[in-house]
Amino acid sequence: MHFVAAGARGRRAAVGALVLSLQFAPLDARADDPKFAYGKGADLAKQPDWAASVTAGFGMTTGNAQALNFSGAGSVAHRFTQSDLLAFDAMVAFQRSTIQTAQDAPPYDGVITPDEVYSITQSVSEAWGTKLRYDHFFDLNAVYGLAFAGGDIPAGKQFVGGVQAGYSRALWKTATSELVGEVGLDYTYQRYVVGSPNAIDIAAIRAFIGYTGNPNADLSYSASVEYLGNLNTENTPTGQVGAFGDNRAVGKLGVTWKIFGDGSMGFRFRALYDSAPAPRPPPAGFSWAPGYQPLANPWDTFTELVLVYKLM
Repeated sequence: MHFVAAGARGRRAAVGALVLSLQFAPLDARADDPKFAYGKGADLAKQPDWAASVTAGFGMTTGNAQALNFSGAGSVAHRFTQSDLLAFDAMVAFQRSTIQTAQDAPPYDGVITPDEVYSITQSVSEAWGTKLRYDHFFDLNAVYGLAFAGGDIPAGKQFVGGVQAGYSRALWKTATSELVGEVGLDYTYQRYVVGSPNAIDIAAIRAFIGYTGNPNADLSYSASVEYLGNLNTENTPTGQVGAFGDNRAVGKLGVTWKIFGDGSMGFRFRALYDSAPAPRPPPAGFSWAPGYQPLANPWDTFTELVLVYKLM
């Protein structure tokens, strides 16, 4: 949550990182948590004008098992005064697999012939997100505004975009830890992959609380919870949703520790909940029967173990 991005040294604006991902899953379109930087003017003056980080992961298997996955994230932040910070974040997570299956044809004898064997290629994860956030700090307080855009095809959301504005405060701050709370308003536009109507507008209140700790130079950890509750009535493909019937929440945990020189190991976990999920897209090559429209799972989780090496 702090302004100094991973690998920022002084005023350098570019950092590379090698990331080993153990699992991919749908991600939140808002990318990472806000970058907080509260304190006295003398402390803020020590922060670098620029900070940036990049991570990427890639994997591919062929032959008997066929899969392709890619994930990447990047952020750049610029402090153009001691009190004003502008930050941009972007992420993408993509995974596609091909599996072989069969369908018994008449006379349904339970014996599979070559013409009854076929392959299915489908996207397991197809998510992306971008966010541009501005913060104006004054002592332990701040006002913020941001715009975001993204999408998550397996979760039924072809496009998600919107804006937020609100108030932020450091509720508790020491030399090694910080507890931050935020309240504000959120407007989100969602366009669905399937369903009619194919898009909705959501006006919501937002509440956020996040904690970070840096007990020493080799260890840092963070935890946060974000909640959004709709204020308006939504006309969705599966019926009307009243105020506070569409509750969205994001919980995150993270730990990073130095293991050698410029190398660090990190663990990240993210859980997403949507009480009014989007209509689920049908399997590739199929469509839902008339009158049948299942919903996506209200829960998504993302677990990652990363190895980060500072290149500069």
